[in-house]
Amino acid sequence: MARDKIYGAIIFIVAVLIILWYTWWTLYFGVWIGTQVDNGATTIQLMLAYTSGEISPIIGAHTMALLQYWSAGLLSWIPVPPRFLAVAIPIWLAVTLILVIAAWIGYTMMTTPPPVPLEELEKAEEEEEKKEEKAETKEKPKAKKKK
Repeated sequence: MARDKIYGAIIFIVAVLIILWYTWWTLYFGVWIGTQVDNGATTIQLMLAYTSGEISPIIGAHTMALLQYWSAGLLSWIPVPPRFLAVAIPIWLAVTLILVIAAWIGYTMMTTPPPVPLEELEKAEEEEEKKEEKAETKEKPKAKKKK
């Protein structure tokens, strides 16, 4: 009926708008939040910072400075995505997938023709039965004449 199509259109439009908004929010605010979480320290720098008090007397301060230089300067050409993306991308995919399914359901509701009312089906069945009865009654006298 017409209400089903309106409900489908509403579901479809709302799902598409939420997908667009959520993607924008993730890209804009998510990246900003991620840069606050990822302050640019590499894993090697963090490991050196945690162990510098223990290793420094053993390997020497000069070697520690050299390792910190290598970790910050020499390997900095390797592109490393922010660590928050390891969490943000799967969550974004899950939310978007659910919203795509909702949009698909709304589109299907919007484009599916309404079902035929039961009263019309009953009338059509009665008419077919009457036609079959008439056809059977016409065939029986012909069958008798052939004998």
